[in-house]
Amino acid sequence: MEGFEVTGPYASALFMSLGALCAFIWGVLSGAFHNADEASVRFYEMEMESDAHSERAGHAEQEDE
Repeated sequence: MEGFEVTGPYASALFMSLGALCAFIWGVLSGAFHNADEASVRFYEMEMESDAHSERAGHAEQEDE
């Protein structure tokens, strides 16, 4: 079993890498990464609308003074 002490960690790393690769391929093929950034884009657009509304409200307050 002396050879396993040398090759064992490499074999383990190889099998873990293959498992991660299979999980990634499964995710791509199942569509798990499709439109992954949609939530962040929606959040950005809401923030831009909020900032624009705040600026308009700030200008309206300054005109009233």
